[in-house]
Amino acid sequence: MTVAYLDKKVAIICLLALASVFIIGILIGRYGISSSASKAATEDRFDDKQFVSDVLDKVDGQSLRQFLKTLTEEPHIAASKRDSFLTKWIKEKWMEFGFDSVSLSPYQFLLSYPIPDQPNKIYLYDSSGSVQFTSKHKEDVLRPEDEHENFIHAFNAFAPAGDVTGELVYVNYGRIEDINKLENLGVDLKGKIAISRYGKIFRGNRLKNCEDAGAIGVIMFSDPSDVASNGTDPANVYPNTFFLPPSGVQRGSTFLGDGDPLSPSWTSVKGAYRQELNETEGLPKIPSQPIGYGDAEKLLAVMGGADVPEDWKGAIPGISYKLGPGFNEDHLGWKVRLVVNNIMEDKEDNNVIGVIKGEVEPDRFVLLSNHRDAWGYGAVDPSSGTCSLMETARILGSLVKAGWRPRRTIVLASWAAEESGLMGSNEWVYDKIHKLMNRAVAVINVDICVAGDILGPSASPLLKTVFVEAIKNVPSTKDKSKTYYQFLKEYYKNDEKPVDNIEDKIKILGAGSDHAPFAYYAGVPALYYSFDVDTQKYPGVKAGYPMYHTGYETFYLMDQLLDPGFKLHKTCSQLSLHMILQLVQSSILPFNPTHIIKELEKAIDAMEEKNVTKTIKDNGAGQAFDLMTESLNGFKLSVNKWTEMRKEIENTGALDDLFSQRILNDQIMLLERTFLLPQGLPGRHNYRHALFSPAKFDSYSGAAFPGIGDLLHGVDKLSKEEKTARFKEVRKHLSDLMIVFRQAASWLSDDSEI
Repeated sequence: MTVAYLDKKVAIICLLALASVFIIGILIGRYGISSSASKAATEDRFDDKQFVSDVLDKVDGQSLRQFLKTLTEEPHIAASKRDSFLTKWIKEKWMEFGFDSVSLSPYQFLLSYPIPDQPNKIYLYDSSGSVQFTSKHKEDVLRPEDEHENFIHAFNAFAPAGDVTGELVYVNYGRIEDINKLENLGVDLKGKIAISRYGKIFRGNRLKNCEDAGAIGVIMFSDPSDVASNGTDPANVYPNTFFLPPSGVQRGSTFLGDGDPLSPSWTSVKGAYRQELNETEGLPKIPSQPIGYGDAEKLLAVMGGADVPEDWKGAIPGISYKLGPGFNEDHLGWKVRLVVNNIMEDKEDNNVIGVIKGEVEPDRFVLLSNHRDAWGYGAVDPSSGTCSLMETARILGSLVKAGWRPRRTIVLASWAAEESGLMGSNEWVYDKIHKLMNRAVAVINVDICVAGDILGPSASPLLKTVFVEAIKNVPSTKDKSKTYYQFLKEYYKNDEKPVDNIEDKIKILGAGSDHAPFAYYAGVPALYYSFDVDTQKYPGVKAGYPMYHTGYETFYLMDQLLDPGFKLHKTCSQLSLHMILQLVQSSILPFNPTHIIKELEKAIDAMEEKNVTKTIKDNGAGQAFDLMTESLNGFKLSVNKWTEMRKEIENTGALDDLFSQRILNDQIMLLERTFLLPQGLPGRHNYRHALFSPAKFDSYSGAAFPGIGDLLHGVDKLSKEEKTARFKEVRKHLSDLMIVFRQAASWLSDDSEI
């Protein structure tokens, strides 16, 4: 019995000893690994500059060229057969590159198309009713390779079908100030067909302005002063240069809204409620049709009326620009007939979403995006951006295959149906709104990579530093011995408005591309950039690029005229990679809130200079304005305090644990969400960002304090009662801004404060 008892006791002791060793081993292993893992998790991976440099060196011009060649082989308007092919091609390529997952996100869209066998037309009738001129519905074939049977006819998407006849009135660019000028000159648009040159504002705003003024239809054309400033002779235009020939026609949407028109502010997933067409706001009510300046010449040549103001004159050779209405003495009794046969169809289309999971913070993600659809071949818009997206995907995938993992998750997106109204991106944002508002770090959106050779950025002010850091580490395309930052600094010294500080040239984001729903609805900071036409070399090109949305936006245009060798595409891709690595690898997010304050103070100064502040105070909103600015100053103090605290942490290395880093990062990552108004800006529910949003009357441009500008627009024309009601709205909005600044200041305060 005793022997048996001792054996049992020894056995128990041995088991306990083994268990103790095992537990101690686990604890040692756990804490030893944890310490190592903790160090790896908290270290700043972006500090490895050699790794960053090696990644940028992987960008290959020939690879970019091949991607663009595939993308531009055929026209690929949204939801077309070719668009569907490219959707599958992109998905398959990203899987092949090594992404962790690639999925399709399908949504329902109301889209607009011309009828192939009933093209839209403009007719010019003489006094006896005979047709003297008929417009073209597609471009002249200047290179046989540019012809394709599926190329979409010229049209303004969402302009309704209609058949109207009347006299012409020239409206310059169709801006609000142009319409007001016509009124001052005694020219009435009611019952007339407006003829307008493209430029300055979004075409949808132009159509709406003319509609509101009583026009029965609109004809839009690209004037040589904007698209052929070196002359219209064949030697000076495509295919010999990048300037637009006479038959080039700009296609484009006129829908004043974003996302599927039948599901405003909610996602259009299959089965979701969709409202009736007559319940939808933002769709035009009068027909519109674009033409080339060759056709516009035929119409302008017979117009009568007074000469246009000097700054309204275009550059069509031999044309004396007249206001109208009607026709000159040699063409009395003539009429113009505008026939539009557009249709609208419900379509399903897909976003492509690719994911590379983060190793340390997989629930924090950085997005890089571009849209896929084009009005034609889309060699510039969007495929110069799409080929860059594909090259970036190839390189990131190769890193993953070699064993690399980013700190945070990377999401690449190929958006559907952008050209019709930012549809794919908006529906995805509505669909993923809670996840985005809590987890998204930033969005880099590259719609167009190359339209010229001078970099033009716009950004949420919080991200200006990210852009500047990138151009300091990418070589200039003009001189490889310099960084692009050094080149741009010298270039801006010769600009029309010279600046020493490059940050001052980074514009506030507009809404013309897929970053808009992220920045203005979800409050996710965004950055957008492209290489634009050199306006110092070509001062006649004020904005955009001559071939925009025309049949001449071909692979040949890019390969032979705009970027032979694809050097600009290479730099564009390197910039994307550098910014992605900054945002996913930095232990502390590289956001700078002081730029927010600078932009807001600049806007306040502009209000003073333009007597906006005086108007506000003269109409009973002065106290509300003062309280708003007082609250802004409080926010400024909070920003300065937070910035100093961050500098001290970076200098001392005080944040040595992941939890503390996370607290600091969440403060700055989520800051922009505090600027959102739940009800949206006055009269614009889908634009919720109170501080920086697109201008209501030109969605292409961005503005600080957009709600104030919107509410004061046209206030001088209001009746006494209307004016009183409007300034009540102004006081309410100023109160909203005051509260926003108060809440933003609180958000940046010490984490122990409530």
